[in-house]
Amino acid sequence: MQLLNKLSMLLPWRSALLLFLWLGVWALGLLVEYAPHASVWFPVAGLTCAAMLVVGVRAVPAILIAAVIITFWTAVQYDIDMSNRQLTEAGLLFGLAHIFPYYLGAVTLRKLTAVSKYNLPLFVVSFLVLAVGCSLLATAAVLSSLVFTGLMPAADVSSTWLPFWIGDMAGVVVIAPMFASILLYMFPQTKFNIHSVIGSHSKLPSNQFKYKSGLTIVMLILAMVIAWYSDSSESAFAIFFLVIPHMWIACTETPFITVLSLALTSFMIALLVNLFGLMDNVMVYQFAINVIAANALFGLTVPALMASNNQLRMVAATDTLTQVASRSYLQQRADLEIRRSLQQNEPLCFMVFDIDHFKQINDQYGHSVGDEVLRQACQHAQQMLRPADLIGRYGGDEFVVVLPNTAKEAVVAIGNRIIESLLQIEITKQLTVSASFGVAALQQGDNFHSLFERADAALYRAKQQGRSQVAWH
Repeated sequence: MQLLNKLSMLLPWRSALLLFLWLGVWALGLLVEYAPHASVWFPVAGLTCAAMLVVGVRAVPAILIAAVIITFWTAVQYDIDMSNRQLTEAGLLFGLAHIFPYYLGAVTLRKLTAVSKYNLPLFVVSFLVLAVGCSLLATAAVLSSLVFTGLMPAADVSSTWLPFWIGDMAGVVVIAPMFASILLYMFPQTKFNIHSVIGSHSKLPSNQFKYKSGLTIVMLILAMVIAWYSDSSESAFAIFFLVIPHMWIACTETPFITVLSLALTSFMIALLVNLFGLMDNVMVYQFAINVIAANALFGLTVPALMASNNQLRMVAATDTLTQVASRSYLQQRADLEIRRSLQQNEPLCFMVFDIDHFKQINDQYGHSVGDEVLRQACQHAQQMLRPADLIGRYGGDEFVVVLPNTAKEAVVAIGNRIIESLLQIEITKQLTVSASFGVAALQQGDNFHSLFERADAALYRAKQQGRSQVAWH
């Protein structure tokens, strides 16, 4: 007890708050305990895992003190005759056995996520794999400590280890992500910021969340009533239908709302299993909690993957320097517009232009000025175009503009307006920016290459005629 008193005196207020939080979460697990040392889920395992991940070793004293307190409580609950010294030692051993596996998992997870920040799929997979391994290791270590200290008969291990493990794993998978976010506000200096992986999101649900949570509650109660009324082991598997609303929530709500919903649903499952007397099928419900949670966490990666794919498509479709369409995207879009215009018998024109004396600009002023000329030329050209028009970089300083549903005369006028706009570009006092344009109108049997060749030939003629003008085929 003297060691316990010394630890508590050294405990700062944040750690004291963590201690009381740990004891409160432990009490939640006691509400759904169905056998000695076995609960439908063990939420305190998730809190310990989150504390090791976010706070690190600074959280150890608080959890050790809590473990000793719980050991004394357990001795009273199960009428275990041991001295205060023995219970303190047993509590410390239990605490270390409980903490160490999750500390190892937290260190490993931090190292894995440090390799690639904002990689949510990697984080989810790593977290789930580590949750399985760490909870199994914690089960072995804690049961060994309980047997060693006399808090549990060795004969009970064979019937206890599997539900103990699955309950711990459910607590980690369901609770750890939520507490990893909450602990960030309790401890300003953290080892790991979960927002660096999942991004910073609002903690508020959407307006449609009430329908999603309502559906979840209805399906949960219905599954429990069916299992209770039919009194068959097969009916217990109806609980797995909760995967549906939780996937809906995961794909449409913020990560915090998703993990909060998982925590509440899991607690309700565990509570209703006790209230409806469904202990004969408790393992089904334990596995269901893990499956529903893992499925929802994978569901969180769907929007992230979609956003990543959209970003990759944007990169592939955009020229890095000028931010106009890339050559490949230009050709794809132009082919579509050509086919559509031919089918609907609508006009379409290509306008090809390049910067006059661009090589001399690079040679005289440097490539950085040349790049700025290309950027500003594209900006000025886009200001003269409609949203339906497409401008893309064909190569070097040569650009192609696709103008659907536009007659040749109108395109020539647009080209002249762009020429006037380019003359307003001011990069250096001695530099005047101009461009030459070639225009070609779509004909039957045309494709991208034939239409481009005619517009390019018109561009060559504009250069021969003195540059800074529009020629047409």
